[in-house]
Amino acid sequence: MSVELSSNAPHICRDEFDKEALEFLEKYYPEALEQPMAVPILYVVRHRMGLRVVEKRLTEDFSVLGQMCFTSGLTEIYDKEDGSYKMVKARFGTMIIDPDTIAKRNEGCKNNTIAHEAFHWHKHRDYHIAISLFDSKKAVRILSAFGEYDESNRANWSDEDWMEWQARGIAPRILMPPEQFDEMATRYIEEHSNEADLHGSWYLHRAVINSLADFFQVSKQSAEIRLSERGYYLRE
Repeated sequence: MSVELSSNAPHICRDEFDKEALEFLEKYYPEALEQPMAVPILYVVRHRMGLRVVEKRLTEDFSVLGQMCFTSGLTEIYDKEDGSYKMVKARFGTMIIDPDTIAKRNEGCKNNTIAHEAFHWHKHRDYHIAISLFDSKKAVRILSAFGEYDESNRANWSDEDWMEWQARGIAPRILMPPEQFDEMATRYIEEHSNEADLHGSWYLHRAVINSLADFFQVSKQSAEIRLSERGYYLRE
């Protein structure tokens, strides 16, 4: 059950992440729940959610991969040409993705970033629009930074920390819904079992991860984490 913080920012428990991902897909792309597939997340965002996706560098050090603008106004981007930060106009419903995400990470990372920002719009829009009452000139936005959160310090998290944690946990589940992921994981375990008899369990583990990452168009790291979350332990 979701618990609301005093500020009205939704506080979603970890064990609700799959449920939230399924609700997202049921609303915007139920086809992904009919059979296993790589969720066409960019299509979903543009054509099912009606969002605008643009590519702009957000930081000099590539510490921020994406940004969701909840209202119209000015927002900051990094201009690689002259090495400076600039304020530019953005309209509500604009998703900004760093164009170097694929080059510096991989295509799976870009898909995850898009799903991450899409979940912010889906779940956190009302919270951020309420904030716009305080400053109508600047676009109310949320930045999605690269890096890990210290969960041992949850007592000191801000509302933004909670919402970022939610999007990080739920975005991969949108791209890899549970039943469809289990179906493909089982299939690839069976397909690679013969090779594993020759090379060992380490081979099976890596082969299944690589196949899942290719199929769902996610990063290998994301596929490995999802495999563990779903209870598949393939290494000795």
